[in-house]
Amino acid sequence: MGLRLRIFLGMMTVVVCALLATGFVAYRYGADAERSYNAQRLLRKEAALQRSLSYMLERMGGQVSQDSLALVFTDRICELSDVHSLTFSLYNSSGRLVTTSGSRLGERHEVGLRLKATVLQSAMGGTGRTATSHSGGGTDVVWPLVSSDGSVLALGHVHYDPREAEEADWRAFLRRLAPVYLMLFVLVGVLAFSLSNSIVGPLKRLSADMGTNPLRRRQTSHASGLSYRWKDEIGSLVTSYNTLLFQLQESMEAHAMLEREGAWREMAQQVAHEIKNPLTPLKLGAQHLQKAWLDEAPDFEKRLQGYVRTTVQQIEALSNIAEGFAMLASDGVSNPVVLGLDEVLKDMVLFFAPQGVQLEVQGEGPFTVMGDPTRMTRAFNNLVQNALESGASKPEVMVLLRNRGAHVEAGISDNGEGIEPDRLSRIFEPKFTTKTHGLGLGLAMVRAIVQGAGGEVTVESAPGEGSIFWVCLPFFQPEQDGSTA
Repeated sequence: MGLRLRIFLGMMTVVVCALLATGFVAYRYGADAERSYNAQRLLRKEAALQRSLSYMLERMGGQVSQDSLALVFTDRICELSDVHSLTFSLYNSSGRLVTTSGSRLGERHEVGLRLKATVLQSAMGGTGRTATSHSGGGTDVVWPLVSSDGSVLALGHVHYDPREAEEADWRAFLRRLAPVYLMLFVLVGVLAFSLSNSIVGPLKRLSADMGTNPLRRRQTSHASGLSYRWKDEIGSLVTSYNTLLFQLQESMEAHAMLEREGAWREMAQQVAHEIKNPLTPLKLGAQHLQKAWLDEAPDFEKRLQGYVRTTVQQIEALSNIAEGFAMLASDGVSNPVVLGLDEVLKDMVLFFAPQGVQLEVQGEGPFTVMGDPTRMTRAFNNLVQNALESGASKPEVMVLLRNRGAHVEAGISDNGEGIEPDRLSRIFEPKFTTKTHGLGLGLAMVRAIVQGAGGEVTVESAPGEGSIFWVCLPFFQPEQDGSTA
C-alpha cells in the first residue's frame, strides 16, 4: 500500500468515523429523550387518573364496598381509558380483577385476572406506585386507591405503550444530516487526493531522479537539481538533496582529479624507475670503457665489444619498456586484419613446445577473427609465459581453442599454485603482479590488446588447483557477396 493510498484512506476513515460517531450520539440522544418523554407522559396520565378516581370517591363519601367497585367505577374507567388512550383496570384489595377497559383474551396486552404476588405485596405494603415491564411490550403501573379512613379500597392498574417523540426521532435527524455528510465525503475525497498528490508527487520525483544517475545528468545538462515551490518539510528535504548532490559532485570531481594526478605521478615514477635500471649498466660500462681507453688497456677491443653487446641488450630492454607503456596507453589495435587464430596459436605452441606446451583444437574451423597478428601473438605469448611461471615444479600448460557460436574462445590453463580470491579482482590492473620480477604490465597489456580487438579476457582460478585464462573474440564473418579479405 503506497503512501498516497494510505493518506487517502486515512482521511476517508476520519470522515466515516465522524459520521458513525454522529449517528451513535444522535441515536443515544434520541433514545434517552424518548425514554424521558414517555416516562413524563406516563406520570402525567397517572396523576390525571388518580385525581379523577379520587374525585369520584370523595363524591361518594370516601367509602365504597368491595362488591360495588365494578358497578361504581366501570363507566368512569372506560371513559378515562378513551380519553387517555390507554388500558385501565381496577383490582380489589386481594388482587382480583374487578373491571377493565381492555380485553382479557386475544389482545396484545391481555389483562390478567390476578395481580402477581410481588406486585400486590409492593402495592399493599405502602410503597405506593409499582412499575413493571409487560411481556408483550410497554409498561404496567399499579398504585393503591385509598379510602377516607386510610385503608386500601382498590388497586388501579394502567398499561402504557411508549410513544415515539417527534423531536427525539434520531432516524429523521440522520436522514437530514446524510446529504451534508455525503457532500463532506466528496469534498474530503478530493482534498485527500490533492493532498496525497502534493506529498507523494515530490517524493516520486526525488526517487525517479535518484534512479536516473543524477550526477551524470548534472554533468551533461548543468541542471541545478530538483525544484519545489513550497517551503515545508518536503521542500527542506529537496533542498538537502540538491545540496548533498552538489557536494557529492564536487567531491567526486576532486577525487577524480586526485586520481588522475596520482595515476600520472605513479606512471611517471614507474617509467623513471624502469628506465633507470637499463641506464645504470650503460653508464658504468661507458665509464669503464673510458678508463680503459685512457689507460691504453691491451684488452680494450674486447671490452668495447662487451660494452656494445650490453648496450644493445639494454636498448632492447628500454624499447620493450616503451612499447609496453605505449600499448597499455593505446587501444591495443594498430593494423587489424582477418587472421586465423588457430594458425597464431600453432606458431606460438611450436615456439614453446620444448617447454611442454600443448594445443588442443575442439571442433572444426574456421577460427577467423579481426586483430593485429603481432599484438595478438604477443598477448598469447604473455599468457603462456605466465602459465609456465605459475609456480608448478613441472609445468603443464594446455592451450584450448574452440568455437562458441558467434565467438572464438581460447583458453590457457596451467597446473600452478593458483590465485587467491582477493587477488582475482585486481589481476588485470597495471603494476599489479604476483611475481618477484617484471613490470606488472603483462596482463594489463593482454586485456588492452583483447579489448582492442572487440573481445574479453577472464580468469578462473583456485589456490592449489591452477588457473585458466579465457580469451573470447568475436568471430569474423565475411560479406555475403562472397568477397574475401
